[in-house]
Amino acid sequence: MLSQMDEELVAACQRRTEEEDSVASAAAERRRVTWERLEAAASVQSSSMGGGGDVLVPVKSATCSVAC
Repeated sequence: MLSQMDEELVAACQRRTEEEDSVASAAAERRRVTWERLEAAASVQSSSMGGGGDVLVPVKSATCSVAC
């Protein structure tokens, strides 16, 4: 019914939804690749430590909510 009343609005909404889906897909792919790299780095770190020990991964933070 809305498409019959305002075709331009419906088309604009569809384009926006497609763009948002594309951005979300790209972000999900970046997260997946990042996790794969972290897992690989952890595996290498673990093997170099004889298979034991904790793996410390530095975290970069723009702000710190705790007094350091």
